[in-house]
Amino acid sequence: MIVTLLIAIVLIQGNVGKAVEGDCNNSRTAKCYENYYPEEMRDVRIYPSKELLDRSCPSLLKMASCFQDYVDECVDKSNEFYKTFDVKFIREMCDKQSLLRNNFLQNVDCYQSMISQFDECVNQSAYAYRDYIDTVGYENVEDEQYHRSCLQPIYALACELSEIKSTCGYKASKAFFEVEKLWDSVAFTKYSCSRIDFEKEVKSGFFTKLEIPESRRRLFVEVVQYFSY
Repeated sequence: MIVTLLIAIVLIQGNVGKAVEGDCNNSRTAKCYENYYPEEMRDVRIYPSKELLDRSCPSLLKMASCFQDYVDECVDKSNEFYKTFDVKFIREMCDKQSLLRNNFLQNVDCYQSMISQFDECVNQSAYAYRDYIDTVGYENVEDEQYHRSCLQPIYALACELSEIKSTCGYKASKAFFEVEKLWDSVAFTKYSCSRIDFEKEVKSGFFTKLEIPESRRRLFVEVVQYFSY
């Protein structure tokens, strides 16, 4: 679950809501991306520096406004979960007075150096979930998808935060976590967790099967608790 400013095109799909005709279709959000997303930030796995944000934020904020107009006009907010196209994240990262932004940027070089470790965390989360589901199984495909969308990202994020704490320090880990919370993907993880018996997974399921070193256990518990509310 790596923090980048690359807006995933998958966010353009699903949960449109009010209409799929006229000006409320996927092409509208695609145009927001195509018209405003900075060229130098496309298809690159980077953690944005202050200099890159300063150059890119005028365009990013226009893109955020474009997405916000779409959400206001076209998205059914009565749904339990609806996409905001990471507007809050973009605006926070482009606010020079933001404490979250400043804390994040203080550690951005360390984050950038850890991409390979983050990839390994994602791989570990996939292996752990696959091993678990092989022993449990679920009644239907939808049930399995909610479990995967909840449990696997939590493991990956907790692993990433543990790696950051070990390499960059606690404050860097905390800053990363606070910025992660702004993403739609994290909101979707929380939504998925609300659709399963999450307490069971904590007390007797997935999280009891993980071999977590004692030095990292407290951080894993903190992440799990965040997604339990």
